[in-house]
Amino acid sequence: MLTPRLLLLTTLVTWFGAVSAQVPGPEPTAAILQRCVLNTPPETWATLKLTPDQLRRMLLVQDACREECEATGAKKSEDSISNADGSTILSEVKNILSEEQYAAWVATCTPKP
Repeated sequence: MLTPRLLLLTTLVTWFGAVSAQVPGPEPTAAILQRCVLNTPPETWATLKLTPDQLRRMLLVQDACREECEATGAKKSEDSISNADGSTILSEVKNILSEEQYAAWVATCTPKP
């Protein structure tokens, strides 16, 4: 039989475990997310259950990102893959995907330890 103290401790450990499992880590840098936009395969979009309109729009964003990254004569920082900070591209991704889809996509972009 569980004592009230042990029951409370078990409940807290379970609750904190559930909460910590839901807390995402820090979002990857813009450069990592830009690379991820470029390299996200169609299978990932299918896994995220994009609507036909979302898929069409994401393919356009990928094309735009590819063009931006291949711009000739663009000065790039060591961390960046393009001459822009990626804010426009990443804003579009956030506008196209739902919050859940975006979080799941970012999880696929996060470098694994």
